[in-house]
Amino acid sequence: MSALPRDRDEPAPAPVTELLRARRAAGSRPLERDDGARVALIVEGGGMRGVVSAAMAAVLEREGLTDALDLVVGTSAGALNGAALLAGAAGPCADAYAADFTSRRFINLARLAVGRPAIDVAWTLEYASATLDEDRHRRTLSNPIELHCVAVDVDTCEAVDLTGMSTRETLYSALLASTRLPYVGGDPVEHEGRRYIDGGLIDPIPLGPALAAGATHVLVFQTRPLGVPRSSPGGLADRLIVRRLHALNPPLVDLYRGRIADYERVTADLAARAAAPECGPPWVEVVRPPRGAPTVSQLERDPARLRAAAEAAVACAEPRLAGRGG
Repeated sequence: MSALPRDRDEPAPAPVTELLRARRAAGSRPLERDDGARVALIVEGGGMRGVVSAAMAAVLEREGLTDALDLVVGTSAGALNGAALLAGAAGPCADAYAADFTSRRFINLARLAVGRPAIDVAWTLEYASATLDEDRHRRTLSNPIELHCVAVDVDTCEAVDLTGMSTRETLYSALLASTRLPYVGGDPVEHEGRRYIDGGLIDPIPLGPALAAGATHVLVFQTRPLGVPRSSPGGLADRLIVRRLHALNPPLVDLYRGRIADYERVTADLAARAAAPECGPPWVEVVRPPRGAPTVSQLERDPARLRAAAEAAVACAEPRLAGRGG
């Protein structure tokens, strides 16, 4: 933690969720604040494990707290979930994970055998239903709350904050860049002249970009339950990913091999910040499924497991966001 302890004569800061509820009560609107705070929502992804952060975002939406945010920062599926939240479609997005997003049109490992990507995120962007409407992308773009999508620049091997999208095309390319998993997701995505792959390689929980964007208060939606570390696919899958990354740019391999330790470091940092509000700003609150909650894999297609993970996410998010303890 880098923040200095506050002066003991200063009042203890309100938790992040209390500030959100105070803004809701006051009718505070984005770009019209006078409280001096800048509140960021950080959304972790993780492929189909994004059902967890999507369900949490749906609770925030139901509680009427979306407009109390100033920016949403997401990586991979977290970027998709953040875009849905800004469109007012977090609930339908969460429901889609355990429904149409389990189809082989979205995830089909057999496509790798014929040289095609196993995951088609572009299909989910075009997907529309009675509840998840195609006009949602326009609403994301018109929302004054900033959307930040974190991706990895293939050539510099650095995490990059993609923001300021103003057209459907640039929104699509930013979301695709943030979610482009190496090997199973296909070739890097070009966005404004640069090539990108999945931001989760470096920054799965993008605290750094949120703070760089000026956040004073940070609410974090994590998708792994307490006690569940980040892991490697192992075996042939691991070797194929490494080979693909090496072909793109050899230093990416070192980032891939160090990602598990990096994840544990940022998770510990977030927990420490959340436990010590006297060290703010920034003030941090973390919503994370409890120990023993259902876990899902990055490529999970079992609707029952996805629904169970979503229900556990709602159960831990509702008390925090609604102000009923927890």
